[in-house]
Amino acid sequence: MPKKTAIASDSDKATKSLLIAILSTIALADFGLGLNTVVLPLYAKSLGASIVTIGLIIASFGLARILINIPVSILSKKFKMQFMHVGMFMILSGAVGYFFSTFYGELFIFRFLEGFGSGIINTSSMIMLTKHLYKDEKRAKVLSKYMIARRLSMGSAPFIGAAVAYKFHFKSAFLLYAILMLIGFSISLYNRKLLKKFYNGEKEENKTKENESSAVIEQFKEEGEGGVEKGEKENAVQVNNSEQINQVNEANQVNQVNQVNKMNEANKINQINQVNEANQVNQVNKKRKYINLIKNISFMLLCLLTFSFFFSRIGSRRELVPLVGVSIMHINQAYIGLLVSISALIGVALTYYSDRVIDKLGIKRSIVISFVISASGVLWFIIFNNLYGFIASIMLLSAGGGFSGPARNLYLMDSVDKLHYEEAIGIYRTLSDLGFVLGPAAIGFVFSYYNYLSAYSAVAAIMITAAILFGAFAKRY
Repeated sequence: MPKKTAIASDSDKATKSLLIAILSTIALADFGLGLNTVVLPLYAKSLGASIVTIGLIIASFGLARILINIPVSILSKKFKMQFMHVGMFMILSGAVGYFFSTFYGELFIFRFLEGFGSGIINTSSMIMLTKHLYKDEKRAKVLSKYMIARRLSMGSAPFIGAAVAYKFHFKSAFLLYAILMLIGFSISLYNRKLLKKFYNGEKEENKTKENESSAVIEQFKEEGEGGVEKGEKENAVQVNNSEQINQVNEANQVNQVNQVNKMNEANKINQINQVNEANQVNQVNKKRKYINLIKNISFMLLCLLTFSFFFSRIGSRRELVPLVGVSIMHINQAYIGLLVSISALIGVALTYYSDRVIDKLGIKRSIVISFVISASGVLWFIIFNNLYGFIASIMLLSAGGGFSGPARNLYLMDSVDKLHYEEAIGIYRTLSDLGFVLGPAAIGFVFSYYNYLSAYSAVAAIMITAAILFGAFAKRY
């Protein structure tokens, strides 16, 4: 009988092992993607791309994530495995492509590869953590540590990437990116074994349940066959008494055998019927799962809220901040990278206390307050429209996101059935990642055809609308 692994348990040791395996890969991926925060839009501009084109290049990242999220969630549930190594290889391919690129049109392809890789990694890691932590009393604290590691990695990268590009060349930043992704890909291959054990732990639990059911059936059959054997022995003792008794015993034996055979045939028919019914129910349930998730108002409002978060973060930090900083505020890219990294560290510091904030205020209230802080940062720059307002907007956007990440993940766990986590995460990531596509594209269009203040106003409007709707209509768990 196969031994059970401890990885699938809810123990602190299992949680720590799972976090190490996930973060050792995803933190490097985040760091690499963070290196491009300031560098990519400025590099595209140096190759002759317009503001609208730059927005579309950045948006292609989100489009790739939208296309991959649901397929990854389906494959993950079907095969009980993760694909983080595949995602890391795609990001590595994008990094190498950036290094050899000579025309801004090529950046669409490499940005698309980054998006595929990021979508695979994020969806896989989110499924594993959600299924593992949904009933863990320390889940808020674990998620805060998870978010700290990710934001610290991504937050420190923009300054390094911008400084390397400013001191040397854009290609130098891309070379550093490619080297780090090669290391990350190697680590992800090593971690496959540990993460496979995590999934195998679930498989063993299911096999154990199946074995127990089979044992009950076998015991029932043995009792039936034992009854036949017992009847045969008794009949053999009485054979010498008379031919009439012998005939009766033979008749009894035949009847008993027939009864057992009928019982076995009935059991087989029942098992076949149960399998057929189960297959029909599964087909119906697959459709119902997605329909029920879409009808879940609280879940859909959470998707809208996260959409607005990605819309604002990508539209502002990855597009508005570099372009406005250089062309409007007249500061160099290294200084912009420093501002982004400092703001990220502020967000990390607040994430450290996020579990305490969530425990005190509750999950829903924490989410709403975090979005109010982020929106106030955007409004600050619109109102004052100076360098200090520009800096304040960067800082407050990160501060607001400091404890919204763990809170949103906790709300996801509570708002959907644990049996539907894969489907829920697939929908959640897909709808949320629309912000990666629409944010840069819409902001680039507004910036190009109107002005940068109008672009900031669009960011503020999306965030405020989502926060109001979530605060008014989402349930409190």
